[in-house]
Amino acid sequence: MLKYAGIRVIGVSDGTDTARDSYKLETGLRGLMSEFYLDDLAKKTHRGLMGQALDGYSAGGLPYGYDSHHDGKGYRRSINLEEAEWVRFIFQRYASGRSARQIAAELNELGVPSPRGGTWAHSAIYPDAKGVGILGNQIYNGKHVWNKTAWVKDPHTGRRRRTMRPKSEWVAVDAPDLMIVDDDLWRACQLRCQAIRKKTAKNHAAGGGKPKYLFSGLLKCGVCGGSYVMLGKNHYGCGTHRNRGNTVCDNAKMIKKTTVEQVLLAEIKESLLSEECYKLYEQEVSEMLRSERPDPKEARKRLQAAQRELDNIMAAIKAGIVTSSTKTALLETESEIEDAKRELTAVSAYEPARILPRAKEIYRDMVMRLEAIEAVDEAREILRNLLGEIQLVPEQEALTAVINGHKLSESMRTALVAGTGFEPVTFGL
Repeated sequence: MLKYAGIRVIGVSDGTDTARDSYKLETGLRGLMSEFYLDDLAKKTHRGLMGQALDGYSAGGLPYGYDSHHDGKGYRRSINLEEAEWVRFIFQRYASGRSARQIAAELNELGVPSPRGGTWAHSAIYPDAKGVGILGNQIYNGKHVWNKTAWVKDPHTGRRRRTMRPKSEWVAVDAPDLMIVDDDLWRACQLRCQAIRKKTAKNHAAGGGKPKYLFSGLLKCGVCGGSYVMLGKNHYGCGTHRNRGNTVCDNAKMIKKTTVEQVLLAEIKESLLSEECYKLYEQEVSEMLRSERPDPKEARKRLQAAQRELDNIMAAIKAGIVTSSTKTALLETESEIEDAKRELTAVSAYEPARILPRAKEIYRDMVMRLEAIEAVDEAREILRNLLGEIQLVPEQEALTAVINGHKLSESMRTALVAGTGFEPVTFGL
């Protein structure tokens, strides 16, 4: 880009000079050498970390429940007695039947700081598919496992993504001095985690994958700003309240998915059915149809070529050259001329207004069937651009929808009556 702009680039450290004819070759070779250097450096660094891990030193982050100190050769971990009590609290609660969400809520009520210093969420407790989470970290059972995952950069987005390494590459070192949870408690929690995973996988397989909803990701809690997410099959609720408990967000109001769709779509439909919106629709459709108007050039070329062919045939006939093939060629040429003329007539008569005589009726039908749209992802993005953030604010026994800082009309707001809470599952409308 700089070369194109007429700017000369000189590299002080590597001697690159775009004024030289060979600069492209030099730059390419230096870039290749740099790539090899970085790959080699990464391998050496990884090998050094593996040596540290095999010697019992820390070769990664510091898990909750431990401190770290340098002994001259590397960083050694030691148990943080205060945090270790909360680790045992989490394992004991989970083994007794409490869910990760309930445990997170308890910790937040007790004012226990999370590993990052904020509030607890269930994702910090329950292990994900890669084993990230307190209940899945084997160090609490006295086994330090390293090299389970690797960070790779997505070449399309440039973002780093955590991937699992083959189990044969894992490095496991016994660390009995770091044990916080005994074998029996550890085993009880792992058996419960496995049972829940099997049940979840079975439910996903039966349901055909993750469901998609029109307003997913668009609804926000008016108290904490967190997302309103699907809780169960039929209701939206504040995800922060659900995952972190009443201490972080006390908005326990839920609302039926069908109610949200009916009320918000009614407001959207009312706006879309205005004369102003229809005029915009009509204008866009007309411009689109005009841009797709057939090009008459090809038809004209065919007509001219056929006309020349006809003139040649007629000249041959006048000269006395009449055969069976002459007659066949004459009929074919006359047919081509008629086809080209018909196409030119159709092009000249092309008018968008005539193609959509029922435009208003079609538009109204499309608007009234918004909830039946099949392209849910595309429709959701369109709604996001149209409406922005939709806040659901609890007011007495109802939830008020606030769109772009403006409340819905009174008739719309009175329909958004929320349920009484998460438990028991009884909802008033």
